[in-house]
Amino acid sequence: MAFKPISRAKTRIETIHARTPYLRKFPLAAIWIIVLLIFINILVWVGVGITLHFEPSLTGTAILSYTLGLRHALDADHICAIDLMTRRLVAAGQKPVTIGTFFSLGHSTIVIVTSIAVAATATAISNDFDRYSRIGGTIGTSVSAAFLIILAIMNVYILVTLVLQLRRIQRAGPGREGENEVFKIQGGGVLFPLFKKMFKLIDRPWKMYPLGVLFGLGFDTSSEIALLGIASLQAAKGTPIWIILIFPILFTAGMCLIDTIDGALMLVAYTSTSLAHDNVAVLYYSIVLSVVTCIVAVVIGVLQILNLVLHVAEPTGRFWDGVEGAGERYDVIGGCIVAAFVVVGGLSLVFYKRWREGFEKVREGYARRVEGVEEEGGVYYSPKGSGEEERREVLGTAGSRGDGAVDGKGGDLLIDSKDMGGGKGDDIGPIVATSSRV
Repeated sequence: MAFKPISRAKTRIETIHARTPYLRKFPLAAIWIIVLLIFINILVWVGVGITLHFEPSLTGTAILSYTLGLRHALDADHICAIDLMTRRLVAAGQKPVTIGTFFSLGHSTIVIVTSIAVAATATAISNDFDRYSRIGGTIGTSVSAAFLIILAIMNVYILVTLVLQLRRIQRAGPGREGENEVFKIQGGGVLFPLFKKMFKLIDRPWKMYPLGVLFGLGFDTSSEIALLGIASLQAAKGTPIWIILIFPILFTAGMCLIDTIDGALMLVAYTSTSLAHDNVAVLYYSIVLSVVTCIVAVVIGVLQILNLVLHVAEPTGRFWDGVEGAGERYDVIGGCIVAAFVVVGGLSLVFYKRWREGFEKVREGYARRVEGVEEEGGVYYSPKGSGEEERREVLGTAGSRGDGAVDGKGGDLLIDSKDMGGGKGDDIGPIVATSSRV
């Protein structure tokens, strides 16, 4: 009896979700996790507010910590990792809603641990923190850059697969595409054996947690929170560690919220329910978004490699000054990436109708060729369900065989090589050679 009100409330929420035009585009699980994180953010601020009532001098530092968390969630490496892995798991048939959550929690683990260490031994670590930051930065940047480049290569493979699937649908004709073909990563191909294990390495959202830990080793964010902890200790001597920990907790709350929303938005973009029954539209938008993610991943990965070279080898010159400037503007780059997805998504909507008209014209042309009612230069195309297309070339002129397949234009007789019986005394017209190619 106690669970009936909860069950009714859940049913009511599901009904509201299904009837709300824009809200229903988001998976209900994604909405639940976002609402939960908003609630957690509110609770965190309530707790911090109580603490700040007794330590009002820390109010500005607390707001700064939360703002840093919101800002860092828009860093380019975060957006790339979350978007690419969302795309990868969607391609594998999943609907991941917590990719950003687990990635952010892993990243925040390093932030919190570093803050505790710095707060506990402020004097000892502050003198040597530059050395630790350099080592951690090298490790973190290397892992981040390598991961983004590898994922970019993986997504290029997915992109090629999607294009091939779209071509198969086009050549199969209207109503003949397979419902299960969309987002299915087919076996075979040159890259698949090489990257098969890498595709399976992160096959669940929770596995983003250890990746977030590795990304966090860069100390680019940890150093900010650590310095806040040191500054707090110096400003208010004797401040307990549990009070100093409100800074990394605020940082974590803000970053986790934005990263989760980012993952949910990309999940909606890749698996929009409004496109669920239109395979062509799904493939079209998936290809558009995959192109953007591949380009972004390569650009950010290369930029991180250049920053790694800059900090290790310390080269000089105008080019390296530009690299350093770009590395210091990751928040701006992250915002540009978000803007790029919005702009490209908007343009794809604008040009979709015109593109679809051209696609359907070509599709209808293939369908007519399948039926044998269209001849262009003596070459006929007959797509098969497997994705192969059969090429038939007319080698002669039409004859008068009565049991053959004759088109409605010039009376050309189409005969597959497997149907050629040797022509006993019949006046066989054109001989049709067949071959197959993908």
